[in-house]
Amino acid sequence: MTRPVRPLALVILTACMVYPGVTLLYQGLYAFVAGEYFNLLGLQGPWMDLALKLGIPPLVPMALKSLLGLAWIGGVLGLWAGDWRAYPLALLGAAGSLLYPGGPMVMGAIGLAALLFLREDSTKVPA
Repeated sequence: MTRPVRPLALVILTACMVYPGVTLLYQGLYAFVAGEYFNLLGLQGPWMDLALKLGIPPLVPMALKSLLGLAWIGGVLGLWAGDWRAYPLALLGAAGSLLYPGGPMVMGAIGLAALLFLREDSTKVPA
């Protein structure tokens, strides 16, 4: 059995799981624990601002942010276990992070590069 990605990619993806994966999960669930929305410098983020302009309940962007964080965490932990079914989940987390400006976008691009270019080749690695 070979892993979906190389060990170097697993280390890179673990850093990507910590930021933005864990931070997106924290920011999405913050309102349910603290009773107020997570914000930095009084800004709630572009997706919350867009949702408020379009009349979408604030619960929707918070839930999507939490689900994206869970996709990162579940995908990377599954890849560490060697499960090929976790590969699309990690790919979803990396691609979804491109929608968040700043650090998550950079880490999403790094995660996508690790997922797409550092894959294991089953013909070169013995089972």
